[in-house]
Amino acid sequence: MSERGMKKWAPYKSLNEQDDYLKKLHQNQNKVERPKISSDEAENINEILVNYHGEELIITYWRNDKINTVSSILKKIDPINKKIVLPERKTIYFNELISLERV
Repeated sequence: MSERGMKKWAPYKSLNEQDDYLKKLHQNQNKVERPKISSDEAENINEILVNYHGEELIITYWRNDKINTVSSILKKIDPINKKIVLPERKTIYFNELISLERV
């Protein structure tokens, strides 16, 4: 009798369509719904942005079905376009913010 070698493990990802489906399934498992913020949290975010004086902030925001956290000093607060700009030219819109905390 001949040995099958690694062929016995091939069925798990043997088809390209199956591989694509498994990738999509894995991506969908990691999705997070946009969290709702309370009026108190919205007031806290507003208070920090209005009274901001160059201190480092921990910014938690929701984008692309994920919750992200970054610690940074803000480069610019743009109330007209409703966004904040970080030094790395990263832009976070006000409607994406979940929380702001002073470090």
